[in-house]
Amino acid sequence: MKRLVVVSVGLAALMVGVVLAWYAVRQEREFQRLIAAGDAALAADQTYGAIEAFSGALALKSDSMLAHLKRGDTYRRRGELTAALRDLREAATLDPSAPRPVELLGDVNSAMGRFQRAAEHYRTFIALDDRSPRVLYKLALAYYRNGQVQEAIAPLRSA
Repeated sequence: MKRLVVVSVGLAALMVGVVLAWYAVRQEREFQRLIAAGDAALAADQTYGAIEAFSGALALKSDSMLAHLKRGDTYRRRGELTAALRDLREAATLDPSAPRPVELLGDVNSAMGRFQRAAEHYRTFIALDDRSPRVLYKLALAYYRNGQVQEAIAPLRSA
């Protein structure tokens, strides 16, 4: 009798494990499908559809740096800078070692006329990856637009 109970509990646990694994795999596939759909929408210049797809991916995985980054970049392309800042800040928080969200935060702040903040983000990017002439140029431009002409010279020379 005791053996039957142990086997029954073991089988039940196994079934629960299989169901949970199946659900996790299905959720990951749906997440990947939504990311791909968002990328395809961006390629077709359909930013609204891309935002919807990336938002769906975030509904499945709210802690996904990739989904926050892609949605934030899409908001930036649409000119919705406040929404872009929200998502890009979250992406940078989720993965502080990723340089791309930091660069885009600098771009959004620059577009908003916040050149000092843009320069801070570009400096953070340079601390993560000091071999990007594009970002060095953006840093120099942010300094220049903020009236800090002398500070702009060093990044230009490095670029």
